[in-house]
Amino acid sequence: MDMTRTAAAMLAFVLAAGVAGCEDADRDALAASRLSSTQPATAKSGETVTEVIAPVTTPPAAPRRTTLPKPARPSQPARSAAAPLLYAAAGGDGDSWKDRSGREYRLGLVNAPETGACFAAEATAKRRSLVRGGFLARTYVTDRYGRGVSLISLPDGRNLNLLLAQQGFVDDRYLAEFRHENEALARQLDSAFASAKAAKRGLWGACIDNKPQGFAAPPPAKPANGCHPDYATCIPVKGDGSGRGAANDLDCPDIGKLVQLRRIGVDPYRLDANSDGTGCESYG
Repeated sequence: MDMTRTAAAMLAFVLAAGVAGCEDADRDALAASRLSSTQPATAKSGETVTEVIAPVTTPPAAPRRTTLPKPARPSQPARSAAAPLLYAAAGGDGDSWKDRSGREYRLGLVNAPETGACFAAEATAKRRSLVRGGFLARTYVTDRYGRGVSLISLPDGRNLNLLLAQQGFVDDRYLAEFRHENEALARQLDSAFASAKAAKRGLWGACIDNKPQGFAAPPPAKPANGCHPDYATCIPVKGDGSGRGAANDLDCPDIGKLVQLRRIGVDPYRLDANSDGTGCESYG
């Protein structure tokens, strides 16, 4: 009985030692395998050893940020230099004046009352106040007096010809006769004059009763002596003597002498360019 127990104990010891030995062998094999992946294999004499090197995994490089150039802005058209403002000299009336260099301008297609006539002072004062800050002139023709007949603009862009017509400071005496010189301006003035007349603004209410062509008075009766009644100097009456149109008008070269007006501002032939009561002064 004791021998049986002893044999059983010995058998259990042997089995336990075997299991432990297997575990130690497995651990040694695993360690060797790991070592072989990092250490070069050593060949025994007569053996061929293939070295297995584990691949090295390089982490992917971070994507490089590429800064794209900003798109070029489309080129802007060069701004044209603004035309310099002109400045009015002292003097002049409601529709004509000189700048400080001596160049004279005439508002195109409108007519302000002559000096001494109804609403002349108001028209002159209004024109002077509006151009005090400067003006721009788009001259489209030169009249027989050497004045630049112009469309005048104010610094804020308003059209002075149109503005004075709308507010009743000028009339349409020459609109029909000279509209061919600037049809675009004439069409604008048609509406402006119609509005001012209907509302009796300015001179349309103060001076006249909406007669066509503004201040176009009936032609003067021809005097018995043939001299024009509006001039102290005897000059002939041409046509009806009204000064409207070439058939009824005279110029200084036609007269050839100094002319004295009877009343400043009453000058049908428009001989007195500076409104001092004397015309054709270059012949004096």
